[in-house]
Amino acid sequence: MAMRIDGRENLEFRKMEFKVNYLKYPLSSVLGILGDTIVLVSVSLSENLPDFCKAFGHGWISAEYRLLPASTHTRNSNIINSRAQEIKRMIGRSLRSAFDVYKFPKVYLIVDCEILQADGGTRVTCINAGFVALVLAFDKLLKSNIIEQNPLKSQIAAMSFSVEKGSIILDPNYLEDSNADIDLNIVVNRDKKINELQFSAEKDPISKELLDSIIDISFQKAKFIMDLQDKAIGQGGVEFVKLSNQ
Repeated sequence: MAMRIDGRENLEFRKMEFKVNYLKYPLSSVLGILGDTIVLVSVSLSENLPDFCKAFGHGWISAEYRLLPASTHTRNSNIINSRAQEIKRMIGRSLRSAFDVYKFPKVYLIVDCEILQADGGTRVTCINAGFVALVLAFDKLLKSNIIEQNPLKSQIAAMSFSVEKGSIILDPNYLEDSNADIDLNIVVNRDKKINELQFSAEKDPISKELLDSIIDISFQKAKFIMDLQDKAIGQGGVEFVKLSNQ
């Protein structure tokens, strides 16, 4: 495959950055940047713990996902739609998978993901920034004695891939993703296990060999994301190594 639109190699991320404590009022907040994609993630404490959580004695993490009107090429007036509902569920599942909900039995955290600018990879950026925001939020809850135990199970990293004419592309931007034969989102953890896998192959079914290759690449590339997450968590005043149960 020829050089990509922005000059990157096939398995190269765009510039990635996490800026912590971006907002004043929520429990925690992170501005996530991935190339021209910019998301603002905030974590708020809710008093309305769902009934099913009370029945089973565990807490909960849910996510919201909204594209701001000026976040896309043309004004987006349909901020909340069926696609946003599907994406927010994936974000919520992925973030919950990193934490033990039984270790914060009375706590309900809402992770709001506002898409300020969309150029591909919004959901994985929300997950990566959301993990950082939740670590910072749980640290505050621990220090405030609202929870007694650190609920972290394993650090997670999310990334997107596309496949075009048999070539694997890491972190596609909007144009690359929209023209791809296959697009795939994957969330892996520090233990080299898969927390979430989502793909569509409408143009061309994916082979087991190709899927295996993408999974192997995701395990290799996760360290890059996790190193940036670690740095951001440290900038938020949390000694991540001590906080982690890993």
